[in-house]
Amino acid sequence: MLRMAFLILVTLVDTLVFAPLVTIVGLVRSTSPLIDRLIHAWARVIVRAAGLEISVTGTEHLDPGRRYIVIANHASYLDIPVLFAAIRQPLRFMAKKSLFSVPIFGWGLKAAGFIPVDRKKSATASASFDLATSRLAKGNSLVIFPEGGRSRTVEMEPFKRGAFLLALKSGLPIVPVGIVGTSDALPATRFIIKPGAVEIRIGTPIETADLGVRRKDELMTTARERISELLEGTRQAQMQQREPG
Repeated sequence: MLRMAFLILVTLVDTLVFAPLVTIVGLVRSTSPLIDRLIHAWARVIVRAAGLEISVTGTEHLDPGRRYIVIANHASYLDIPVLFAAIRQPLRFMAKKSLFSVPIFGWGLKAAGFIPVDRKKSATASASFDLATSRLAKGNSLVIFPEGGRSRTVEMEPFKRGAFLLALKSGLPIVPVGIVGTSDALPATRFIIKPGAVEIRIGTPIETADLGVRRKDELMTTARERISELLEGTRQAQMQQREPG
């Protein structure tokens, strides 16, 4: 509980420092690379405060000159700072619309180009979709958790189709990512932090340029299988490391 209280305090201070800087830079130039460096630094502070040690494999699959739709499993609030800390691409997320109304923090989200989503109003989904397409056109990679929310178990929740429709309409490749360890550090079912190791496995991009929109379900199935393989490979490796001898 002391670690959790410390993490909350650090996150608040961290956000109060970096969000205004992101807002100022974003108002001057919304596509400035400095925004990405500030977000990365913000995430690194949170990761260290949580006592997490991140290892990343598969970075060779990411071309700095390309943009992607990054999809990952989601089991913890820590998934977002962990991805920002681990992947040095200009990443943006879809975030709950209500967060954009939070003073200072919400201003930073808006200035940095994050995408507001109102899950309670399906009528706004089209506007969020168009805004996501616009962000991609500006050179940002977009991270989407296709489960929609955090999983309460080790198994992934059913995927939603939005990420795959966006990938097919934009023609951008999908990059599957497996996150292992954040569910142990801060699971969705409890509010106590447990320091430890987190592994990010980046899979081979799935090209979508030659696929039609009608193949969205096929694409979704393929992407889910890829993430499952990444998660399983990571868990098996961790279990082998824990075995004596």
